[in-house]
Amino acid sequence: MAAGTLEQPFAPPDAGAARRASSRVEAVYAEYFRYVWRCLRALGVHPHLLDDAAHDVFVVVQQKLGAFDDGVPVTTWLYAITLRVARRARANARRDAWRYARTDDEHGASPADEAQARGNVEQELECEEQLELARRALDRLDEDKREAFVLSQVEQRSAPEIADITGVPLNTVYSRIRAAKLAFQSEVSRLNLVNRGKTHER
Repeated sequence: MAAGTLEQPFAPPDAGAARRASSRVEAVYAEYFRYVWRCLRALGVHPHLLDDAAHDVFVVVQQKLGAFDDGVPVTTWLYAITLRVARRARANARRDAWRYARTDDEHGASPADEAQARGNVEQELECEEQLELARRALDRLDEDKREAFVLSQVEQRSAPEIADITGVPLNTVYSRIRAAKLAFQSEVSRLNLVNRGKTHER
């Protein structure tokens, strides 16, 4: 066989392509990190785990960005990844609850103490107080309702989009959205009554 007909078994690495891929990941990170972090928080990821969870999201982004379909909004694609990472983080938090309790002891303040301290400050501003109340109400929803509520009410996703992101049948999505709205409103009303009762006791 002539030397000119020999084929190289491996193509040389394309350094330029690697640099372009890295730059693209960095651009997505810079533009959407706050969005991902906010979604993770809204989906109930423990504050101690938010940074790690956000890192996990962008590890997946780095792995899959090359196959990303440009016909899909970036936020929809990111949210699907974020949702899976949030579910895993919540599951890990339940399994490792003892670790978080120990961490709270080391810092000398429990999550309840921190929430109370935040509440004392936020009472000075009605807007902040209502925001905290909404967060507390959201924390009371089960995982399915919370995801449906965040996607529909916070992220303003349509029911078909939510079905695509979560892999849940469309009729189930509609049912979860309705149930989540009712549960959230009920919890907000309950918390408002509790807050008013505490105010009258002072």
